[in-house]
Amino acid sequence: MNLLNIVKENQEEFKDIAEKIFTEYAIKTHDSLFRMIELEFYWNSSSHADNSTYLRKYVDPKSGEWFFHYSGVDIALRNEETGGYGGILIRSIIDINSKEIFKGPQVCVMRLFSGSNAFGEFIQTKIVEHKFDNNPMIISKPRKGLGDKAKKKWC
Repeated sequence: MNLLNIVKENQEEFKDIAEKIFTEYAIKTHDSLFRMIELEFYWNSSSHADNSTYLRKYVDPKSGEWFFHYSGVDIALRNEETGGYGGILIRSIIDINSKEIFKGPQVCVMRLFSGSNAFGEFIQTKIVEHKFDNNPMIISKPRKGLGDKAKKKWC
């Protein structure tokens, strides 16, 4: 997916991706449609070190795949040419119909992936195109809850 192709490895590129996700995509589950309202980017490569990015120890997701980890779920990022990898952590979502807001990465995972029958269905949660009429104001803030190894300058 070209949207997730990280090339420049800078704040402006991550902001452009976030704006497109916020305005043109939603997450569809078996029973609801959600707008992503808070995201957190992680990217690690030889030219952009990020010590807080989860190593791909047990799985090696391709760009655009779900990547579950100890803090929540990411939309995986990967650049085969540079060896760069990372993810977009989903921090907050809003149910488009009920307007209920779900805050926190683990809460988002529970809301997005619970409710599918473990014996009879595939996980139906997927990102779909969905044009929103109102554009959110994109605010860039320091990432939250990073451990000591991640305190080094990010970008």
